[in-house]
Amino acid sequence: MKPSSYNRRRFLHQSGLYLGAAALVPVHRSLAAVTNEPRRAATLADAYRLLNFDPHAGDSFTSLWMADTHYGIGKPEDILPPMIAEIAPMNPRPAFIGIVGDLILSASRSFGIVPGENDRKLAVEEFLAMKPHYDELAQLAPVKLTLGNHDTYPGEDDLGLFRSVFGDTPVSHAFELKGVPFIIANGGSCGLLGDTQQAWFCEQVKKLHNPGGTLVAAIHQPSVGSIVRERGITQAARQAFAEARGDLWMIGGHVHENGDRRFSIPQGDTLINASITAANPVVWGKEQPGFWLWCFSAGRLVGRIFRRVGDAAGYTLAPPEVTAQTKPLYLPFENRDDVLWKVLVGEGDEPYRRTTNAKWCLNYWTYVKQLDYEFPLSLAKGKAKRCLVIMDPSSEKPIGLAVSGNASDWQPVTNPERDGSYTAFTIPQSCLESGVLSLRMTDCSVSGFALTV
Repeated sequence: MKPSSYNRRRFLHQSGLYLGAAALVPVHRSLAAVTNEPRRAATLADAYRLLNFDPHAGDSFTSLWMADTHYGIGKPEDILPPMIAEIAPMNPRPAFIGIVGDLILSASRSFGIVPGENDRKLAVEEFLAMKPHYDELAQLAPVKLTLGNHDTYPGEDDLGLFRSVFGDTPVSHAFELKGVPFIIANGGSCGLLGDTQQAWFCEQVKKLHNPGGTLVAAIHQPSVGSIVRERGITQAARQAFAEARGDLWMIGGHVHENGDRRFSIPQGDTLINASITAANPVVWGKEQPGFWLWCFSAGRLVGRIFRRVGDAAGYTLAPPEVTAQTKPLYLPFENRDDVLWKVLVGEGDEPYRRTTNAKWCLNYWTYVKQLDYEFPLSLAKGKAKRCLVIMDPSSEKPIGLAVSGNASDWQPVTNPERDGSYTAFTIPQSCLESGVLSLRMTDCSVSGFALTV
């Protein structure tokens, strides 16, 4: 077996990332997800000319974005060094280089995993393998890095594994360049920013954003719109950009694919969530290793340039305009008038949880082998006729659902109604008579429950 094939399979097996992350959002299959008619340029100078962009102009600059270096898979010298070789001759060089998370692999090999002693050692070794390359990259341009789900784990509030090698290197950033604000936040292990960072994120948007202007944010997980896995990103975006008006962007990695999605913020503006491919050549994904150059002039994004490292065909251009279908950016259970009572995972669900064989991700469960909850129907004052669960598959197996009125005689839910991430079913008569709905779930990720009319 070739080393690259081995490493790719090893990555999929050890990280669980393909099914977990790819199921998170519609998979961005190629650059066609960014533009239907990509333009190509043989050289970077040609790409600038096609964009009518002068990088030397006083009000112009570029930023370079990469993600998912995943030290720990493949040879370290095949990850950042080829990127460095491509960036070094650029004239001018980027104003800064953003690395949008998943620097390594072993701090948490898959969602919800807390590393044992061996993986902790491996994680430190992986950070150590990256550090000299990071230092070399930082000699070319300032580097603004943040973390992803493989760089930390649920409950690691001090980021101790990362800090043991990178010291006090920031993992969140807020700054302005020639009229363009940039805000980079740490999505951590589960896409949950936490109260302190969320408050900081909102404060920086209000402080730096000029109404009508461009704003670029970055978080590892491109999970805007998700109400199951990493649903904290949706909440973060809704809250931070509620009053912002202008060209709003959020860059993410995680899914190892290039793609754009558009969301309308209720009573707000449009937010574009742009995902970018991986920088590691042997992880899954079609266009890795690659990076993006974003070109700004007079405070506006005038174009994006994708470079697949070593591609003899040159560079691919993407316009600043995104024509993807716009979807409303709703929070869990929002815009539903049938809900009588609801609860979200991590926000008051503990009294109802009975049996757990699943991975804990702070505000959702994933890789569910068996997850039992018990809900007294008195929570809805006896008026509930149906149950609504926010859930997605976490594997290739179909979601399993069963109900019981006594947590003993389980009946499979047949023909549940699926609408996006919502699964609805009629509460059986046995449960109505007992006044209790016991719910058993398998092969899914889960983030919330509701009793409905």
